[in-house]
Amino acid sequence: MNFKRKSTIGFSIGNILLDLLGGVANYGQMAVQSIDQDLWVNFYGNIGKTSLSLLSIFFDILFILQHYVIYPALKTVKSPSPDMESQEPLVTSSEDP
Repeated sequence: MNFKRKSTIGFSIGNILLDLLGGVANYGQMAVQSIDQDLWVNFYGNIGKTSLSLLSIFFDILFILQHYVIYPALKTVKSPSPDMESQEPLVTSSEDP
């Protein structure tokens, strides 16, 4: 959808950044445990956890690239200032000509 619209307007990058932080922290945890146990079984012993982390980090990087690199100028759209808004009423009376 971002590619089709050529924009990331309305896209919450905060969740993606938190997910990336979680994936990196997951690898940090596995590295610390492997160093502590002097075994690297934490990386290849639980293929599901390792592959899910890699997949998550991969897609997070794709979304971050879209948001900050590919479509950066398009995401900054100025909203109209209150001074520039029309002073017309939203609802008109049926008695007005």
